Amino acid sequence: MLQTIEKLSRQGRYEDALQSALSLLSSKTQHPQLLYKVASLYDVLGLEQQAIPFYLAAIKHHLGGQDLRDAYLGLGGTYRALGRYQESLETFDEGLHRFPQANDLRMFRAMTLYNLGHAKQAVSQLLILMTENTSSQEISRYQKIIAHYCDDLDRIE
Repeated sequence: MLQTIEKLSRQGRYEDALQSALSLLSSKTQHPQLLYKVASLYDVLGLEQQAIPFYLAAIKHHLGGQDLRDAYLGLGGTYRALGRYQESLETFDEGLHRFPQANDLRMFRAMTLYNLGHAKQAVSQLLILMTENTSSQEISRYQKIIAHYCDDLDRIE
């Protein structure tokens, strides 16, 4: 049945996929992948508020691997989209605790920092992320100086 839900999703039939997933969930209430799928389908349909309890349940019921990482991203992004910035930050922090190299979580966390009024910290983290993940010679050659100033963007020397 999960394959059918995935197939419907790939076809862009999100409402049908959601109905199938909810139907299946009635008999498998603690299935972490199914809970995650329901959450992500609600998200894709623009029903962020409905997605939250399913993301939380999927995480609670030991979702693993890439799905867990994606659930943290989805939940944190959903909180952010709803203006629930502190919960967003906490979710991204928890996700980064489990997946410290998750650049997608780091990027969305920086956006949440901006929303919380921490623009300097957000810019600093985005600059670091950019220097760590670029193949651009123009940026790479300034990696040390960017890292130096990221500690204090207002530094005058």
